[in-house]
Amino acid sequence: MPLPAKSSEQSSAFPGLYLVALLLLVTVGYRIAASHYDFLGNTAPLMAIAFGGALLLGARFWWVPVILLVVSDLLLGFWHGSGGIGGYTVFSIVFYLAVASTAGKIGRSEKMWPMLWCGTLLCSVLFYGFANTYSWMVWPGYEKSFAGWWQSQTIGVPGINPPAWMFLRNALIADSIWCVIAGLVFFAERKMTGEARKAAA
Repeated sequence: MPLPAKSSEQSSAFPGLYLVALLLLVTVGYRIAASHYDFLGNTAPLMAIAFGGALLLGARFWWVPVILLVVSDLLLGFWHGSGGIGGYTVFSIVFYLAVASTAGKIGRSEKMWPMLWCGTLLCSVLFYGFANTYSWMVWPGYEKSFAGWWQSQTIGVPGINPPAWMFLRNALIADSIWCVIAGLVFFAERKMTGEARKAAA
């Protein structure tokens, strides 16, 4: 009977989606909590949430990570005294949308983990480059020259923040850890789906 087989396959996919949603919620919660501790600065896996989360959720729910990131951006802005939607928030939202929609179009595949990890790290590097370029354009502490742009990509403004390259390092480490955890979730889901199919056969 085709109908029972289809129902069992659909129901077996739901635990995987729930696990991904739970992972996203925990990660966004960590992002909010970590913002209150200087030693955890920029250790939230933003591009893993945006790209990896959308890739795991698929074409139907790719927008969920974007909503979570935007809400957490606004919460962090209000809690840390820069409430409202500023230029950097708008930039971030546009980048989140572009990354997540691309991942949603790619969708799931048998080679999920390499795509998840490589795509996330690529997006993280791009986000770093574009975000620092935006800072270079609007921040008065940067000289508006190639030297000033390069400074924004490497050491940042001395005495204002940690060296800019540390943000990239922390982001890549956090994204990689997230991808390992998400990869385990994906493979667990595949195993549950395979076992459900065998049981229904």
